[in-house]
Amino acid sequence: MRSDTQPSDPTTVGARNFMALWAGAAVTNLADGVVKLTLPLVAVSMTNSPALVAGISLANTLPWLLFSLHAGALADRVDRRRLIMTMAAARALVLAVLVGGILADTLPLAGLYAGSLFLGTAEVFADTTRMSVVPMVVPRNRMESAFAKLTATETAANEFIGPPLGGLLAAAGLAVALGAGGVGYAGALIALAIMTGRYRSDRHPGSRTSASGLRADIWDGVQYVWREKVLRTLLLVAGAASGCWAAWVAVIVVYAVTPGPLDLNRSQYGLLIGSLGVGGVVAASAAPALTRRLGRRVVLATSMACFAVLLAAPAITSSPRLIAVTTVLGGAGSGAWNVTYSSLRALVVPDEMMGRYSGVSRLISWGSMPLGALVAGLTAELISVRAVFWGGAALCALVLAATLRTVTSPEFRRVEARIPPGRSPRDHLSRT
Repeated sequence: MRSDTQPSDPTTVGARNFMALWAGAAVTNLADGVVKLTLPLVAVSMTNSPALVAGISLANTLPWLLFSLHAGALADRVDRRRLIMTMAAARALVLAVLVGGILADTLPLAGLYAGSLFLGTAEVFADTTRMSVVPMVVPRNRMESAFAKLTATETAANEFIGPPLGGLLAAAGLAVALGAGGVGYAGALIALAIMTGRYRSDRHPGSRTSASGLRADIWDGVQYVWREKVLRTLLLVAGAASGCWAAWVAVIVVYAVTPGPLDLNRSQYGLLIGSLGVGGVVAASAAPALTRRLGRRVVLATSMACFAVLLAAPAITSSPRLIAVTTVLGGAGSGAWNVTYSSLRALVVPDEMMGRYSGVSRLISWGSMPLGALVAGLTAELISVRAVFWGGAALCALVLAATLRTVTSPEFRRVEARIPPGRSPRDHLSRT
């Protein structure tokens, strides 16, 4: 049917859709920051076993290992925006159930595990899909800037604002904190509803990709990643770092909160975790300029070094101030890495492969998190919490040394030379 109205300017519509996606990501990550800080505190109120407390992180991150490939393949088959909205609604519903259990004093530790697992599953599908939407609303010549904005906002919400807010809300009541997270997910659902257009990937009828089953789609994504040496190496590095990160997250609450060595209350613990976001926001905002000036290889290597410092600090000192400073450094490393790697991926990987690549990427880079949480819990229970930090720092140092020997600056330049010219999101915006 022909419309009597003039079509909207694709640039204007694309900017509006990115703003809506950006707002949805901000609210979602704010809720994530509150919820992920609160869940271990709920566990601490139920048990004093480090292994059982670490089990919450294991349950929350296990879906990255189980469902990343399926999430990526699904993102290349369905409307990506609708999938993200469905996951936001599911998370709000799960939190409502957990809040009800806490208020009625009937929530068992197994129920908390189940809720954490479900929330993690929804996060896998939503986050994997969101990264696939960005190239659909942003032209390539603005991709790095868009990822910098998105990463800085996600870091600020998830690590800088969310945890301190979660600590304050948890001080008022654990049910209050989880309830606020549910409200946040509902807000994200509203923001995404503002977006217009159709968000299916460009898949050509009759091709092997469109006719193949889910397993063939997944296998295509795995093969694509394996052929890309630089991207493949960076994924393996990210996998090692994520496992160490998950180990740190799994036991830091035991180390920090009273009666742990740092002797912090809930609000102070929230501020400590929030210091991750201080460095993350600054580094994410500065990453594009740093990349242009120093090169991707230098920025990524420095990011990993900062992360190793984060892991080593609690093994060396029990000073809350020194731990806070090194946590800022670790957040900076994470923010700079995310922008630098994500922008390179978005510029190189074709749209029809983006969902599957994101799935493989998340499997490798985040699928190690449940393993890290599991090892951390067992190590803390059988040896000590400090042994977790020593092991993580040593592994990061080894990975950094191996990476500098494996991936050279000329190899980065060869990958960047394949970046195609600017692409407009017009085709996706014009679909209804």
